[in-house]
Amino acid sequence: MMKHLTTKLTWLSLALLLVTVSCDNNNNAEPPELPSEASMQADFSEMEQAQQSKFSSAAESNFTTALAATGIMKFILDVNLAIPKALVGAAKQYDPEEIADGEWEWSFSTQANQNEFAVRLTALTNGQSDVEWRFFVTSSAANPALENALFFQGNTNFEATSGTWTYFNPASGDQVSTLEWNMDGDERTLVLEVTSDRNDNLGDTIEYSFDGTVKTVVYTDVSENETTTIEFNTETKAGFIISPNYNNGERACWDENLNNVSCSI
Repeated sequence: MMKHLTTKLTWLSLALLLVTVSCDNNNNAEPPELPSEASMQADFSEMEQAQQSKFSSAAESNFTTALAATGIMKFILDVNLAIPKALVGAAKQYDPEEIADGEWEWSFSTQANQNEFAVRLTALTNGQSDVEWRFFVTSSAANPALENALFFQGNTNFEATSGTWTYFNPASGDQVSTLEWNMDGDERTLVLEVTSDRNDNLGDTIEYSFDGTVKTVVYTDVSENETTTIEFNTETKAGFIISPNYNNGERACWDENLNNVSCSI
């Protein structure tokens, strides 16, 4: 009887193991969530809209100075992120193919920055915990032409709510910049660091955060040893700028009508 019971327990354990393995395989049967384009975006649109609807008459107000500073930051972000962001957005229009257990591939062609790209995107999943992404591009418009060259790669959690990106010059393979990002509901954070001397921005960083109401951006210009901080309330339109070359480096504020006001801390 004891031998018979042992045999039953052995078969029961084996059955449970098979069920567990089957469940794990079923969990990995779906491709991972593609990260949002917002993982590569610092959005200053509310400031631009406020300028159009409530433009201050001052030729050089605190608000207009802050808006001009965000233009510089936006340029640096776009140089590094505009094309990758477009490729991530385009990938969402296509279905992937499972090329190996836990590994998926998207293949498609798209246009970004007025250039045609053939894209091969791979995603390697680690169970239900994290995903490793790689974007390869082919383009005859580039000089020299690109053939399945690594453009950027990253790691995310399985839900694609946080992760990192690393960008490369696809022609040389040299690293250009890195990005750390997190998305939690309406909240966003990202930190871009330029790791090449392209456009004289080597070492510069842009830290952006949005808590659902207030947007804050901190730009560090390493070559000038300067840091500029801007805060903007998307509901009230009030905010401030702190910059070493403006207002003697003191906090300079504006109100809901974009007019200069004294700062109350």
